[in-house]
Amino acid sequence: MDIHIDELVTWKQLTGDRRLSDALAECDEKEWGALPLAPKQLSRLFPHLWDTQKAAERWLDKNPLEPHRDIIRVWGVLDYRAGPRHRRWSKALVPHGANSRLAVAEVLNLSVGEIQVRHGVSC
Repeated sequence: MDIHIDELVTWKQLTGDRRLSDALAECDEKEWGALPLAPKQLSRLFPHLWDTQKAAERWLDKNPLEPHRDIIRVWGVLDYRAGPRHRRWSKALVPHGANSRLAVAEVLNLSVGEIQVRHGVSC
């Protein structure tokens, strides 16, 4: 075969870690309109994928969202904050066209008024 190879990658680099796709599939099964990406929420909502908050934090550090590998074309990335007590912004995946505040509030079992969304942020 006469093929020009310009980059070699491992299978893991090509396919990525399956936990994100497994979590998104679970969101579909549970009819959740958002996937919060805060380590605390990942370990709370998906303990079989991330057994501790620290495990989720390490996973997020090692697996940044990459549009060519992840499902960012269908799920958009947004920054949210849950209530006035939370100073830090967290990321969530929400399907394009969804009411992002409502989707995050439902998954976190909060009222829509407790969710703030920072506009103009994307991955």
